Amino acid sequence: MSSILDISSIYGTYNNFNSVSGSSLQNKLDNMSSESDDKKLMEVCKDFESYFVQKIIEESKKSLENEDEQGEYMQYFSNMLNETYADAVVEGGGLGLARQLYDSMKTQYNL
Repeated sequence: MSSILDISSIYGTYNNFNSVSGSSLQNKLDNMSSESDDKKLMEVCKDFESYFVQKIIEESKKSLENEDEQGEYMQYFSNMLNETYADAVVEGGGLGLARQLYDSMKTQYNL
């Protein structure tokens, strides 16, 4: 069982995020022009926050030994459930990360 304070798995997830989803989010940003509206930028920021929250949920669940989610079939639905939870957190106000990213990128990209 992993320690809650063990950050090595979170760091590994961060590196994986950088290489996989980071590139898809970067592509969305690159395709935005200065005429892009605020809704598209906020959507990208919410997508990032949702993915981040999903990874937090997944890492938190790793600290619990749950035999119900051991099979491949159950892991698939567990991943879908984690994604749904993350989306609900973000749509319910989130952690504030999307808003901070939005404000930062709006000034950085002069949108």
